[in-house]
Amino acid sequence: MSSTNFTFEIISAAGVTDTMLKESATMFSSAYGVWGPLAAQKMGKFFKMSVDRLREQSLAPGSNSVLVRGLAGDKLAGYAFATRWDYEGRQICWVTQLCVGPEFRRQKLATQILIHLREGEKDRGFGIMSSHPAAILGALRAWGRGIEEVNLNMVKEHAAGIMAASPVTYIKNAVLKGSVFGKGDDTVCCADTGFWVDHTEPLQALATVKDRGVEWPFGDLSEGCEFLILVKSAEVD
Repeated sequence: MSSTNFTFEIISAAGVTDTMLKESATMFSSAYGVWGPLAAQKMGKFFKMSVDRLREQSLAPGSNSVLVRGLAGDKLAGYAFATRWDYEGRQICWVTQLCVGPEFRRQKLATQILIHLREGEKDRGFGIMSSHPAAILGALRAWGRGIEEVNLNMVKEHAAGIMAASPVTYIKNAVLKGSVFGKGDDTVCCADTGFWVDHTEPLQALATVKDRGVEWPFGDLSEGCEFLILVKSAEVD
């Protein structure tokens, strides 16, 4: 696959236009937004990713939020929304949505977007919840030392407090699950966010990761849940 030359934009919440939100919501719905069989039952009639839902989730009123866009020419290739808040005197950066268009995958675009997210900031920790292994792998490459050296101690010790302090409702209300939190089942480190996206494609991607001999430390993924990672800034090169 030939490599694309991407350019990047970092846009504060006040500068995010309705057009940008619509482009992002459309990309998510086409790339990842296949809803699971329980979505209508659990989330109600209006569960499609919309501009209003994206704004509520990623640009919470009064929050310190940002959008990073990766462009291939004039075309949106991928993006990340993130919100920052203080936890015990430290700035936390949490990615509320990360998406890469199908034609631009396997070019480490997600990692590049997340690296640009850090520019000029004094973040002391980074977090993301996602059902898709590619988002988790991209975050670990951008913020940590990759999947091979995952340290779940920060999640175990600080996830509950960091998430409770979040101005983003779906993060604050997420329910921690897995053996890391002493809640035993087949999961290890995830959160029930009530996000009933279909897991067929993410689990196929996870199987591909495991087929490469990669040990996946986050366990299984239950319906309505997302994998969860936190990375200390000290771990970032």
